[in-house]
Amino acid sequence: MITPSFSKNPFLLIFVIIICLTTFSCHSSEKSETQMANIDSLVIGPEVHDTLSVEQMTKIKKIFTTFSEVNPSTLEETISNFKRDLNPDNEIEIWLNMASTYENFVSTRPSKLDHDKKKEVYKLILIRSMMSADEAISQAKLTLLNDNEIKEILDNYDKPKQ
Repeated sequence: MITPSFSKNPFLLIFVIIICLTTFSCHSSEKSETQMANIDSLVIGPEVHDTLSVEQMTKIKKIFTTFSEVNPSTLEETISNFKRDLNPDNEIEIWLNMASTYENFVSTRPSKLDHDKKKEVYKLILIRSMMSADEAISQAKLTLLNDNEIKEILDNYDKPKQ
């Protein structure tokens, strides 16, 4: 039987320990669950990007304009939030999908949507961007949108974009 000599090769010992820890941590019997946090307990991280490209800024301004009636953030706050993302391009794409979903829904019924209903549309889309459709419906606690409208919004959110 061949036994490894850890005294001759300490890196082998470190490697074996890492493999063991990785194996045991991946097979934990505890299930991880998504937990909702109190918004007052969240801490804003630092900006990780000093600047954003012209293309990114153009997209961010479109996002800001689309949601300005339902999101109280200023343009400066919106830009700062994207600068905090490690991958702003990925986050911008998520928000562009949200904006497209919102615009498609609102534009098909301009005279039928009051401000509160538009806010509920935004709330559903925002929550959907962070969790599954079923979880979003459960978490949003919707009171103004009917089931057909909810389905339309979520189907549009999940529809592949060009």
